[in-house]
Amino acid sequence: MRTNNINIDWGLIAKYHSGECSADEIKQIQNWGEQDERNKQTIKQIQKDLELINLNKEMERVNVDLAWEKVRGKIRDESLEDELNVSKKFNFSRILRYAAILIILIGLAFITRMVYNNLNSNKFLIQAQLDEQGKKTTLPDGSVVILNSNTKIEYNNFDALNERRVFLDGEAFFDVVKNKNKPFVIETQDAEIRVLGTSFNVNTNLPKKRVEVFVKTGLVQLSEAGNLDNNILITPGNIGLLNKQTLKKQINTDLNKLSWKTKKIIFNQDKLDIVLLTLNKTYNAQIICNDKNILNLRYTSTFNNQSLNSILDVICSTLDLKIKREGNKIELISYTN
Repeated sequence: MRTNNINIDWGLIAKYHSGECSADEIKQIQNWGEQDERNKQTIKQIQKDLELINLNKEMERVNVDLAWEKVRGKIRDESLEDELNVSKKFNFSRILRYAAILIILIGLAFITRMVYNNLNSNKFLIQAQLDEQGKKTTLPDGSVVILNSNTKIEYNNFDALNERRVFLDGEAFFDVVKNKNKPFVIETQDAEIRVLGTSFNVNTNLPKKRVEVFVKTGLVQLSEAGNLDNNILITPGNIGLLNKQTLKKQINTDLNKLSWKTKKIIFNQDKLDIVLLTLNKTYNAQIICNDKNILNLRYTSTFNNQSLNSILDVICSTLDLKIKREGNKIELISYTN
């Protein structure tokens, strides 16, 4: 920048442009500028230079602030990234933990399923339908079971167990092979029957969930399910009864206790209502009589593996009765009706 040679206090000019001059100093600068056109231009040029300098400084300040903000932003980003990394590490660790638990649970479920399938694969179910009275089956140990109608038994492979356990729902006759090392156990909903080697009948179809065990040969223990200390021993020819939690033993007086299995029936001056009850159980029939006088009649006879129709013909001929059929229902009425 070119200026004239007139003596001038440049510090004064700086004070002038910074607004720090007194009234006398301002007047002095103004007078200097008026003395010559070049002085006037000099003052203007200095003003422009100062404005440019101030602008640069402001830009520098702005750039510094911007840079600082960038630094601060980077710091925040790094902090956030650290937090995210920590969070990721935490989440990843938690995921690994959950994954490990899940793998363990899946493994346990798989093992349980294998055990369950293995048990079920060795599980056997034998059922006798309504028209399959007297169905006979032989168990793995050679024991024989004869099922009454509407009866089922379930059992596992005896070889894998230290006992021969069978679940019974209904009525069945058991002829058990003797094995001292493996007791034979029959489980029902309310009772448990334990034997070594014997033949006996178990009936769970009685009213009020009673359980009846009739022993033909051997010795049988009848216990309350879940309370094996509550038990009785039943000898041949006797009956054991479980009614709720009460156990009792009595002599069997029913000659036709096993007639459903043997089809051998003995009537000895029995009332006709007892006769019909026995026939209904033996042949799974529906024989009724609504005449009380007829039901009080006495009847004596023996039948050995005869058909139901032939037995009814004999009874009707003896007592002067006739048969009225309606579907599966058989009604005995007086011949005079």
